[in-house]
Amino acid sequence: MGLPVNKLHLPGRGKSERNSTSNTPSSIWNRGQRSILGFFFGFSAIALATLALKALRFEEYSYSVVLVYIVLVLVTASYYGLLPGLVTSLLGFVCFDFFFISPFFTLYIDSLPGLVAVLSFLGAATITSQIAANARNKTAEALLRQEETAALNELNIAVLSEGQTGKMLERVVQQVADNLQAREVAIYLPAPIELKLNAVFKNLALEENVGEIFSPVDLQLAFKKGKPRYKQIETGRLAFLPLLQGGESLGIMAVLLERESQDDTAEPVFKADTLHWLEILANQASLAVAHARLIAETAQVASLREADRLKSALLASISHELRTPLTAIKTAVQGLQDEGVEQEEQAEYYTIIDQEADRLSRLISNMLDISRIEAGTLRPNKGLHFLPEIINNAIERLTRSGIMGEHGLTTNFQPDLPLVAVDYLQIDQVIANLLENAAKYSPPNTPIYVNVYQAERAGEPGLAVEVVDEGIGVAEAERERIFDKFYRVWQDEKPGKPSRVSGSGLGLAICKGIIEAHGGFIEARPRLYGGSIFYFWLPVNATRLRLKKEEQ
Repeated sequence: MGLPVNKLHLPGRGKSERNSTSNTPSSIWNRGQRSILGFFFGFSAIALATLALKALRFEEYSYSVVLVYIVLVLVTASYYGLLPGLVTSLLGFVCFDFFFISPFFTLYIDSLPGLVAVLSFLGAATITSQIAANARNKTAEALLRQEETAALNELNIAVLSEGQTGKMLERVVQQVADNLQAREVAIYLPAPIELKLNAVFKNLALEENVGEIFSPVDLQLAFKKGKPRYKQIETGRLAFLPLLQGGESLGIMAVLLERESQDDTAEPVFKADTLHWLEILANQASLAVAHARLIAETAQVASLREADRLKSALLASISHELRTPLTAIKTAVQGLQDEGVEQEEQAEYYTIIDQEADRLSRLISNMLDISRIEAGTLRPNKGLHFLPEIINNAIERLTRSGIMGEHGLTTNFQPDLPLVAVDYLQIDQVIANLLENAAKYSPPNTPIYVNVYQAERAGEPGLAVEVVDEGIGVAEAERERIFDKFYRVWQDEKPGKPSRVSGSGLGLAICKGIIEAHGGFIEARPRLYGGSIFYFWLPVNATRLRLKKEEQ
């Protein structure tokens, strides 16, 4: 579950700082240690300053002594807080009176100016310590808010930079765990039966199973009521935070934090500052879940839109492709029903019916093939075949049916071609689709070439087939798209070139599905002097292994 993210340990949110701001015995002990250190610093500073000033005979420069003491009070209050600052002020007051106000070495003051000087120092030192302590607290609070803002920005960036829902939620739980120094953070989203764990970050030192720590009962109660639940267990403190948006509960973020002390059963589960931070992070997690839901809904809408587009394309294509042969068959049948039809005309009508029935059969076969390809159920029934034989049979059938029209066909087969393990009918269909496509998109009387030769692809031996035409060609931007369903190249009318070419737009998509099912590769290439080269490659490794077994 771990993804590389920036770890953000916020001042005031880590374990030590939380303890320093709470009232548990351990936190009181920590604050006491800090105060004792401040008392020691203040006492040492006043003592050293007094020795130095006394050695330099500053009794006559009482105002300089006051300034030195006030600076020490300011430093103590700034670094150690108000109480050490006040104690340092009182200590400075005693030293100032005892060592620098006449009569010396006594706290008795025999003159009004001396009394005013001592009391003025005490007041100034007290006010200075309070101002310094307040400035320290405000600076710490400002830094805390700055760090909180930076942490939330990092969390937002982590959310917006991920396009996949799963990875996004993984980034969120890890960021939350880092910010809270939590032992475990998990996000649960609604499922048909119960809440389902979608993302979790777990400290490797934790041995318990996630399901044993985050109780399904607590998860369901927090989710249904839309209110957070807090619980103290032996291994730590639990928070079940509903991820809300507009009053709707999108899920639950469950957090496991360490106990603040070993004897905190009488204390609240979480202090106010920790609850505030939990609420902020839960709100950010809610935004992340809402963003993930929006991504999923957008993808679903795009999928439905694409499905609707394909359905419309299918209906338009099929209706046109069915209407044309049905109209031709209907016309031929009506011609046969006329009285006085000569024998030659009858033969012509029968030929039309036969050709258009074949056309309908091919259309239905294409629809069935494309459905099997999409469902992943197209399984080649392979056998050892001689590829030129498959190609010659397909050419003969297409020429006899009139599909190739007036195009001249030339074949070039490399000598000593090996047998290849393919499904005869499927490869026959690939050859037929490519030849029919070349005839459709080429001007009349232009030649079409079929080349077969041995070729390697990524170091693997195989057979390459090229169907070359001198037609309108395929633009570079369309060479990938022409293998999509229902996609056809449309060309403006030009002399000797077709503009609107009939067809279902399934032929090349079927070719790609069949070739890839055979472990091969297919693409469209430009011809040097105009036209296209449709190239596909089939591996022959399986053939060699099979032949070797048969020889043995």
